[in-house]
Amino acid sequence: MSLQHWINDGLLTVFFLVVGLEIKREFTVGHLASRRSAALPIAGAIGGMAVPALVYLLLIPDGPWTRGWGVPMATDTAFAVALIVMLGARVPVELRIFLTAAAIVDDIGSIIVVAIFYSGAMSFLHLGLAVALTIGLALMNRAGIYRVLPYALVGIALWICVHAGGLHATLAGVLLAFFIPTRPPANVRTLMIQANAIIVAESKYGDEVLRHGPSVPALRQIDEIHDRIESPADRLLRHVEPWSSYGVLPLFALANAGVELRGDVFSGHGGLMAAIVFGLVLGKPIGLVAASALAVRFGAAVKPTEYSWAQLAGAGCLAGIGFTMSLFIAGQAFPVAVDFSAAKIAIFAASVIAAVLGVAVLWFAKTPPPPEAVEG
Repeated sequence: MSLQHWINDGLLTVFFLVVGLEIKREFTVGHLASRRSAALPIAGAIGGMAVPALVYLLLIPDGPWTRGWGVPMATDTAFAVALIVMLGARVPVELRIFLTAAAIVDDIGSIIVVAIFYSGAMSFLHLGLAVALTIGLALMNRAGIYRVLPYALVGIALWICVHAGGLHATLAGVLLAFFIPTRPPANVRTLMIQANAIIVAESKYGDEVLRHGPSVPALRQIDEIHDRIESPADRLLRHVEPWSSYGVLPLFALANAGVELRGDVFSGHGGLMAAIVFGLVLGKPIGLVAASALAVRFGAAVKPTEYSWAQLAGAGCLAGIGFTMSLFIAGQAFPVAVDFSAAKIAIFAASVIAAVLGVAVLWFAKTPPPPEAVEG
């Protein structure tokens, strides 16, 4: 494998591990633990993937470029969430949670699409081993194994089998994340009582503790209890997420974002570039808002009253920032270098337009008044 392949197939697996851990945590112990709370971003993400792909296919004539239908499906979670956070108090926290969840579901959907539709020849022996390792991860989770190392070792073996099996190796990161425990251990109450007893015992030393702090043995005991209370998912996120954000993604962008501005990149590629731009800039917000509205209309989901439909549309525009994930899929869909270059230019242009539109809509859209204010 070349250095670029190691970045795209190896390091990017860490990014998908982090994405998978974040979405699992939100759906098990986070803001989206209830079915109706989770339904809205899931519906929005599905619509935000389906409509852009449809727009792309409607604009692209039959031929090799039809393989690129997955390019406008993707949302760059980091950029979209960063922009919505930058807007501060103008955007309700509930809308940030919605966009984050929808973008993460979108990322999971994108890697599944890559694994199924953009993979090479299959090796069923290795895929069978990957299934066996996945079952092993499920059994480890069910047995209540809370040490990270066993999951990491099985995850490395899973990556090797998925890669050798012909699927995109980054799928291993998502599979691993789904089976790493996100909840605290069953004996968390006992551990908390032990920690409290240590603190009470230390407090008896009075002024000595105030001058020098807790004793070294007490600190070590509290550290050990903390390690046993913290779920493996939280521990991994705490240690790995900074490496993913500040190491993996910049390296991926450095390895994949370069564009050769030659005449043949623009010549004859207008249709391809237009399909990608329209898919991201128009298909994303239309699909996300329409699917969310349908989910609410039929009672499958509930929209929080803290943000308006106009603000939801602004978040949908931000979801059109494809960058990292769209580049990733374009690299799989367009083996011809000049086609890939044209796709990259279209992705950059669409991402800038989507960012400007999203920020503008959210800047001018008004937050609904609290229910009690309306009643008054």
